[in-house]
Amino acid sequence: MADNRKVRITLESVQDGSSHTHAYEGEWFRKERSIFIRYSEPAVEGDPKAGEVRTLVKYRQGELSIVRRGVIESEQLFVPGLRRTGHYRSSMTSFSLETDTLMLTLQVPEGDVGSAEAGSLPSQLPFTLEWEYEMHVGDQMSGRFHIRLHIQEETNQ
Repeated sequence: MADNRKVRITLESVQDGSSHTHAYEGEWFRKERSIFIRYSEPAVEGDPKAGEVRTLVKYRQGELSIVRRGVIESEQLFVPGLRRTGHYRSSMTSFSLETDTLMLTLQVPEGDVGSAEAGSLPSQLPFTLEWEYEMHVGDQMSGRFHIRLHIQEETNQ
């Protein structure tokens, strides 16, 4: 099994009851005890002239990080039961933020228990990362988010 594959990424996001779905093409790979998903997205949906943002999602048992670089730069860390510090920066604004992670799960196909060497990481596609968190900016909660990141093999290779 190759540890590096082209993938189709479906991002489902619910913020305070408002739902959005986006699809991206990217890459999935494993390294040591982590899996990585890398993709690019437009800075402004539907406006390619606004620039792009390169996103790297890293998952290891019990922890998820998202690093975005480009027109928008941000870092977020999600650990269930803990509040973690991050930041957001664009040409218009910059601020520190905190994520209070309520839930983080990795859903793998039935029968794919991963390998002991990989620390229960998926050994095949598809799989889904799902997490729920509250974002705080300053002393204020700015929103509650529920995210599903579904990763499947790209069929147009």
